[in-house]
Parts: sequence; C-alpha cells; structure tokens
Amino acid sequence: MELKEITILKRKIQISPRPKENLKGLTVGEKLSYTFYDGIYQNTPLLFLKPRKGNPTPKECQITSARISDLYGLPVVFILIPGPTYERQRLTDNGVYFIMSDQYAYLPMLIALEKTSNRKKATVLTAVAQYILLYHLQVGSLEGLSAKEISALIPYSYESTTLGITCLDDLGLGEKRLQGQRKKILHFELKGEELWTKSLEFLESPVIQRIYCDDIRSNVEYPVCGINALAHYSWLNPDKEKMFMLTDKEYRSLKESEVFDNLNVYDGRVIIEVWKYPAVGHINENRPKVDRLSLALSLKTDEDPRVEKEVERMIKEIQWKD
Repeated sequence: MELKEITILKRKIQISPRPKENLKGLTVGEKLSYTFYDGIYQNTPLLFLKPRKGNPTPKECQITSARISDLYGLPVVFILIPGPTYERQRLTDNGVYFIMSDQYAYLPMLIALEKTSNRKKATVLTAVAQYILLYHLQVGSLEGLSAKEISALIPYSYESTTLGITCLDDLGLGEKRLQGQRKKILHFELKGEELWTKSLEFLESPVIQRIYCDDIRSNVEYPVCGINALAHYSWLNPDKEKMFMLTDKEYRSLKESEVFDNLNVYDGRVIIEVWKYPAVGHINENRPKVDRLSLALSLKTDEDPRVEKEVERMIKEIQWKD
C-alpha cells in the first residue's frame, strides 16, 4: 500500500513515490528491498525508504543510508515498523535516521531545523557560521555548495553546517538558494575584502579564555597563536613565551589527562588560548599556526600600535580564495 503522508514531530508530512526515472544508480537488491518516497520538511528535501519485508538490521540501514545519501545528495530516513528498545538504540548508535510509527523517531537534523522555526534571528556569527565564512575567504570557495558538500570540507556535522548557513543568511552575509527543484546551496553576493569588511560587525574573537602553564607533556603539535603567530606573518619578533591554540574540547581532554605543568591563570612559560573553533584550514591538515583572519580577530583588543599596524598589513596581503 502506497503511503501519502507520515507524521514527524506531531506534524503530518506529505510524501510521494519517487519516479522510476529518479531511481537510477540503485542496485536491483535495493529496488526490491525498499519503496522510495520523496518528501519535504522545513524546506529540506528528504528521501524516505520503506522496507518491503520487515526491518533491516541497523548495520544494513547504516550501509544503505550512506550509499544512497551519497548517490542522490539527500538525507535518507527509514520508515520502520515498531521494534524493541535495543533495536532503536543500535539504529541511533549507527547514526541512522528513522521513524517508528508515531511514537519514536531519530532525526537530529530535523529537530535542529525545527528549533530554528521559532527562534530569534542571529545577531552575531555562531562559531560554525564564522568558521564557514573564514574558510570561504581563506581556504576555498564554498559558492554554490550544499550543506552536505560543505560539511565534508569542515570539521562540523551536516546538522551544524545547516544551522551555520542559516546564521549567515540571517545576517545577510550569505544566502540560501534553491537550485533546481530540491537542492539548496549557499550563495555569497559579496567577495573578498568587501565581504570581510561587511562581516566585521558580526565577527567575534575566537578566544574563550587565556591560561598559562610551564609545559605541555604531549607529542602533538598545536597551532601557534597570538603574537608568535603574527610574527610568522609579519616583521614582528616573537615573544619568549610559547603560545599555542587549543579548542575547548582539546583543552578539557588534556586537562583531564593532567599533561599541563603548573596550570594557572596568571603566568607561565607557555600561553594557551582556548578557542571556540579549530584553526581554519583543510580538514585533517596539520596547521602549524592559526589562520590570518581568526588571528586578526583574536588580537583586535590589543592596543599596541605595532600590533595594529602588522595586523592591517597581514590582512592586506591575504589572497582571497572566494
């Protein structure tokens, strides 16, 4: 029996069978195992898969979801018959989006979008939105890419990337556009220094806190930050103290591992800046120093005229990547 609607978060969603011409690329096994439906929720196209014979195993769902999502560029949601608690937990652990009757659903992306429907519009850039913008300006153009395509380039999930793009759209720095009938892409009207200048009123320092220690007993090389990073980009001499940037997650992990010698908030041979987001760059790339624009934002309260002058020079020398 064909479905015409399903219920998500107490809302009825209209769905329709996916036309045969839009099922290209599927294996024979996939076509025999599932009925495919298209649906839209919160302006987001979704591909629903309803098994023809009982629920597949969570592992099978994970493999099928990954393959078909990559094939069509759409989030995949399984419409499953009611199952035991352990089955729902295994599906969740495998990152499978699913609906089980009207009582259970695992749709973190949709829940995140649902929260945006009654939200207040952003007044400053979130950490994810700021990362997306600075990546676009310094690393590689994100013009015309979807949230799924962008999330593959940055250290954030599809859900977080979607909310980051919404923030850019709220502030007029980027725009969500519909390409074709289903694909939503990110568009930037302004470019390079003009986009950077317009965004300044919404950008924030990435630094959460600055702390000190005498040594970090770790073999990992963390990005250099602060004046010592500026010294790499300018004619300034580095300070005698070592300066490293850690994300909040890295800092908490290292603190729990007790690798800091004499950790305090006053003084030390090592200065640590805890940041809201990682140094901007290619994903999984070893970054010896933080990126230029994040560095400029981290130093914007430094009143030393020499620092201000070199920060201005550093920005002027940027080769905009957008």
